Formats: sequence, structure tokens, C-alpha cells
Amino acid sequence: MGISCRPLLLFQTVCLCLMVDSIVCALPDWLVTKITTPTQLVDIAPDTIRLTNGLISRDFLLKPDFVTIDFYSHEKQSSILRAISPESVINLDGLFYNVGGVNTKISRGYLNRTGLAEDISLNSDAFHYVSHSTSKPEAPFPYRPKRYAPADIVWPPAGLRLDVFFRAPFWAPRYHQEVTVIVHYEMYDGIPLLSKWVSIQGLPAVRDRIEVFVNSIEYLAVNWQWAQGGYGWLHVENDVPHTSTRWFTEPSQGAMPGSFQQAVNCTYPQSGLVPLKDGFESFRVHLLAVGSSDPERFGLALKKKMRLLAPHTQENPIFFHMTNSDSPSLRKVVDQLADVGFEMLIFSFGTSFNMESDDPTYLERMKADIAYANSKGIEVGGYDLIVWTRGVPNYWMAEGGSGACIASGWYDYLLTRVLNFMDRTGLSMVETDGPYPGYKCSSTNHSHHRGVDDSQYWQLKLQSEFYKILREKEIYINQPDNYFYQGGSKTAMGYDENQYSLPRWQDVTVSRQGMYDDTFHYIPSVGWMFMPLVDYHGGGSAAAFEPLSQHIVEFEWGLAQYFGAGVAACYRGYRIYDSNETRAVVVKWVSFYKKYRDILTSDIVHVKRPDLQSVDGYMHVNPRLPIKGLVMVFNPTMDHVSTSLNLPLYYTGLTDVATISEQASDPKQFALDRAYNVEIPVDLRPLNITWFLVE
Repeated sequence: MGISCRPLLLFQTVCLCLMVDSIVCALPDWLVTKITTPTQLVDIAPDTIRLTNGLISRDFLLKPDFVTIDFYSHEKQSSILRAISPESVINLDGLFYNVGGVNTKISRGYLNRTGLAEDISLNSDAFHYVSHSTSKPEAPFPYRPKRYAPADIVWPPAGLRLDVFFRAPFWAPRYHQEVTVIVHYEMYDGIPLLSKWVSIQGLPAVRDRIEVFVNSIEYLAVNWQWAQGGYGWLHVENDVPHTSTRWFTEPSQGAMPGSFQQAVNCTYPQSGLVPLKDGFESFRVHLLAVGSSDPERFGLALKKKMRLLAPHTQENPIFFHMTNSDSPSLRKVVDQLADVGFEMLIFSFGTSFNMESDDPTYLERMKADIAYANSKGIEVGGYDLIVWTRGVPNYWMAEGGSGACIASGWYDYLLTRVLNFMDRTGLSMVETDGPYPGYKCSSTNHSHHRGVDDSQYWQLKLQSEFYKILREKEIYINQPDNYFYQGGSKTAMGYDENQYSLPRWQDVTVSRQGMYDDTFHYIPSVGWMFMPLVDYHGGGSAAAFEPLSQHIVEFEWGLAQYFGAGVAACYRGYRIYDSNETRAVVVKWVSFYKKYRDILTSDIVHVKRPDLQSVDGYMHVNPRLPIKGLVMVFNPTMDHVSTSLNLPLYYTGLTDVATISEQASDPKQFALDRAYNVEIPVDLRPLNITWFLVE
């Protein structure tokens, strides 16, 4: 009788889940309104739990084993899940195990819940569910807001963490019986976002005898509208760059012609075993149920995730790239920077600055120079080429790669030298060019990896640890890669370095186009642009902005478009002004940025892409500020343009009337249409710029 009741109980469980899901009212828009519903773990049926924040839910069956039976968007009233899969796949000493999951023969073309209730059994070959617990999210590194980041940042983010514990099947080798696998799920308040990662622990007696790897951190079979090959409503991203998020068609699609069976597997680029020792912890997978393929909405969702999980990227100091490193030159430009309101100086590439030096005389000089800059309110940082394309002694080079192997003794040398330099001099910023880009190393005598099979894992881990250590010291980090969730502050906004050898007007134009495109996915403060005050890659006098007073129009355009976008630019040269006129231009736009900093570092909504045939513009929006929007408008033509611009105000949070003023004067009221848009008049002389406040 007990066996025959089991399918009925599962059927009732599925029905109860669906009934709860159907009782959904219209939800506030989480991109406009602050959602205060706390994340909870609730029992929704016998042996069934739900992790939910009101926007998304993930349901788990506990018997016959732990398995995800639904991943649901309450916003879209749509299940993301198409088929049942194990929670993870691991490798212990060459033996592969599913973690959780169940056996079932139902089709993978769609999730037949009635069929699942009638055909489900324990997978005796898998690691099995033991218990679960909940706790608050833990910060991967400490952080407190600095450098004008929003003071109300919550870190770690509010939400709930679910840890699920698994043990080996009865038949597994004895050493494997002493291993515990923990699958972690972390859901956050106010955003349809779930993080997932896997850790492996062993008892002391077996830690040194077992080798492990996680071959799948998340394997998710999804419905068509959520798949990358469908509408693409689900964004899946690993928090460590150069790992694999692979979308593919499942082989089972052939058994149901005409079905659409896309799945995603999140894993490492290679699967070489590593010693368990003190434990294994994977990267984290971010699952963001955007529920839209609209580029603007999708981008705003990604930017909200960035602000939540990498809050330090909201720091946005105004910095200058210095091309001279001698003390007199440094102090002269520091005086200029302090005079106009800049906040940071970076010793640029191509100078004699050496962050790896341990020469006492040099360190003392740098300490004195940095102290002088700090006394003027200027932080100091410096450039270093650390891994990719870096030439180091042969015994530290990556065999088969294109630079240093950061899983060699080079890591220890570099970290020691950089930390020593910071401690001795007060350096508070680094620009680490060439972070580890993902290549293999076949060396068998490096300090931190055994051979080619484990080289990528250890290089990714150590590069991540390098940035976390710097972040814990509150160092600001420029890194032309995506190590944001490990502590990186800023990356290149997506430009081609050779564009800065173009003639100045071409450079300004294509830079504004590229910045317009890249801010679909980047918050303004996460990317940098570039202004070659002196010759950069060989463009000569046609490309360089020096002498500034002779090119003041182009200079001001560059200042306006970068400060107006809230995007820091690398102003690379030996001075920031060369006359009273150029000083006035710098002060004008620095003052503008500082006055409206909160809205200028808010997300951008795109109004009209630059095409040089008429005006173009973008708009910052923030429904939580008194100033709801700031619109930058450019006329790059040689014609006087009198036209109108359609402003999409939905993401400002305004619903009926907007008060709009040009350059903060003569405010006028505009009624929003049914699509939350208004049309404003624009009148601009040739090569002119203006801006509007939206309140």
C-alpha cells in the first residue's frame, strides 16, 4: 500500500505547487519600484520546499532525492524548467557522480508533471540528500562604500542562502564515503536573481588522498522562451571570467522531432582533478530571470545585478593618466588636478614607474610624492602589466600560453612585491593590464599546478584571489577584463585602442558611439574611456589633443561626452590644462559632474544613437533620486538643428507629469503619454551640446 500511494502523493505535491503559483497578482516592476518582500524558504507540500522572493521561486523535492522540480517566474507566470536534471555532476578520483536528481523516463521535450509523479525513482548511483540549512548571504570579500559610491549600499546583499548537503551512495569507495558535497543556492530580495555554487569537503583522514572536480555547477534544461536560442529571457553568467556557460541542444531532442530542447551547462574550461586538501569551492553561477528580450530592459536588469553583487564598481573617481613619473612633474600636475577638482592620478604605461620595485630609495621617493598628492586630496595609483604578454623569467612563463603563468612562483613574487609597494608608499590604486586571459600551461614544475589539465583552474583561482586581496585593502582596481565579482572596479568600455590614433573629431565621434552601445550592459562607473592628450599609438599631431588651447573645441567635446555619461576617461598626458581658457573648460565639466554625480552615475537609457546626421543623446535615470533623469544632447553637425526628441521616461518612475528644464533653468511641465514618453523641443547651434533635468 505504501508503494502504491507514492505516485498519488507526488501528484498531489505537483498540484499544490501549481495552485500556489496560479494565485499571483500583478507585481510591481522591480526595475522601477523597490520590492520589500523578503526571500523565504517555505514548505509547500510534503517533502517539497520552495525558495522564493516573490519574483522567482525554485522548488525542490526532498524524496526520493533532492531535485529541482520547478524554477518559476512569478512576473511572467511562466516556468523556466523544461526537464529534470541533477543538481551537479562531480568527479572523485576518476569516478563521476550525479549530485541529487532522480531517475525518470518521461520525455525531456516538456515537463509532464503528471507523468513525473507516476515515474520517479531514486538514482542509486548519485550522491544523496542528507539535510539542508539556511542562513543570510555571506560577502565574498569585505566592502564599505568609498569614493562617492552610494552610501545606502547593502553588503552583503539582503536575501537568503540555502545549503544542501549530500553524501556518497552506499557502494562508493570507502574514502568517498567521507566526502560531503554542498550545493549552495542564494536568492536576493527585490530582484529575480539566484546564485548557485558547489563546494566539496572531506574528513581529515581522507583530505590528502582524494582528488576532485566539479564538472557541472548548474545544468538547466529550460523552456523555449527562456533559452538563448529562443527569446533569451534567462541570463546565465558565471562570476569568474574564462569559465564556460554553454548553451546547447540536448541529444534527447531527436526522440521528439519538432521539440525545442535547449539546455545550459556551467562548468570550467577543463576538467583536470585537483587535490581536495582544505576543500573545493566552485565559481558562482548567476541566474537572472529577466523575462524580456527588450535590449533596454535586459540591460537595466544586468546593471542592477552588477550593482547588487559587485557594489564597489559604483566608485567612480575622476582620474588622470600621468606620462611622466619624476617628482617635479608629478607635483606640478597634482597641483593642477587639485585646482580643477580631479581625484586620482595614475602613473601611466610607458613611464619609469615600477610597482614591483623593492629599492628603498625609490620607495621613499614614491612615499613622499604620494603623501604630497594625498595632502592635496589626490589618490595615487599606477600601471603594471601582470600576466598576459608579460615577459618573466622562463621558469615562470606559461608553456603553451602567451605570457606568465600566474599559477607559478610568479604569483607569489608579484603579490609580495605589489603589497610591499602599497604598504611602503600609500599607493591606493592599481591598473593591472593583462590579467590572466584563460590560456593553459603545460609546465609540470610550477608551484601551484601540476600540469596542463589543472592549469586553467588554478590560474583562474589565483588571479581571482589576487584581486580579492587587493579589494580587502580597499584598493581601486582597473583591469581590462571581467573580474568584477572578485574585486575589480573598472574595465575598458569596449573601445578599440587604435581608435585613439584617429584624428580628434573621428576619435570623439566613434568613442561616443561605442560608449552609447556599451552602456546597454555596463553601468557608467564600470568602464573607462580614453583621451590621448599626447600621442598614443602613432596618430601624431592629428590625434593628440595637445596643445589643448589649440584644440579647445574638441577637448571640451571629449570632456562633455565622458563626464555627461558618468564614464571616467583616461586623460593621458602631462597636464590637464595649458591656459586660463582650457582650465575654465575643465572646471566647467568637473563641476557639472560633481554637482549631478548621483544621477550621472545612474543607469543610462538610450535616446538616439550618434550617426553624425543630426542630434544624438542618452539619458540617465533613477526613480529613487529627486532628479529622476538627466539627458545629454549633442549636435555634432555643422548645421543649426531645431527638432524634437522623444524621451522614454518609464524607468524614471514618473507616471503622469514630468518637469523638464534645459540646463536647470526655465522648467516646463510635460504630460507623459500612455507609453510613458514625452517629446521635448531641442534647438542647437552647430557643434553644440546641451542637457536637461527631468524631475
